[in-house]
Amino acid sequence: MKIGTDGVLLGSIAAKYPFENALDIGTGCGLIAIMVAQQSIGKIDAIEYDKDTATVAEQNVLQSPWPDKILVLHNRFQDFWPNNPKLYELIVCNPPFFHNSLKSNCGKRTMARHSDSLTADEILIGAKNLLSTNGSLLTIVPFLQEQYWQSTAKNFGLFCNRRIEILPRPELKPKRIVLEFTFSENQTLSETICIETSGRHAYSEDYRKITGDYYLNF
Repeated sequence: MKIGTDGVLLGSIAAKYPFENALDIGTGCGLIAIMVAQQSIGKIDAIEYDKDTATVAEQNVLQSPWPDKILVLHNRFQDFWPNNPKLYELIVCNPPFFHNSLKSNCGKRTMARHSDSLTADEILIGAKNLLSTNGSLLTIVPFLQEQYWQSTAKNFGLFCNRRIEILPRPELKPKRIVLEFTFSENQTLSETICIETSGRHAYSEDYRKITGDYYLNF
């Protein structure tokens, strides 16, 4: 599966959050965990349910400059959180979010992309139990799913303190949104990031500023 803009954006934003212990739910190839490790001195647990994908993540971590910061765990998040006593100041998740859409013949791709493998409710209840008192959950979801995530989070005692609308280009409506949830109910900070200014790969200054530490050609 290709590395996408969603993961790069979420990793770039998450890397700015301070923490001693962080958790990457559904780490895939390890992208977000490695991005966060580049900017932090904290430790990161990276969970991946698919065994082969977890092996790839382990290999990527070992080949990165930060193998001592990241622990890849082959586990289902639904099984992990009830038995884990550790609390995290930062939890990051680029979740599967397709609902009732055409599924790939590749089982691994389907698992990574479709929410029946890990639902919003399962992510939120796990995060509630694993977040430290002042911790943050960061996730990126389709813009049209924002209200569901916010209302469901409130049911678990989590509140949206930051929302970042992601526009493909200035004239287009947002397709994705980054949401930060905490235990504190404060006024929500709303922001907007436009990825491209015009044509393909004509990246905006805002996007370059946020992700510039990770693109070799910026």
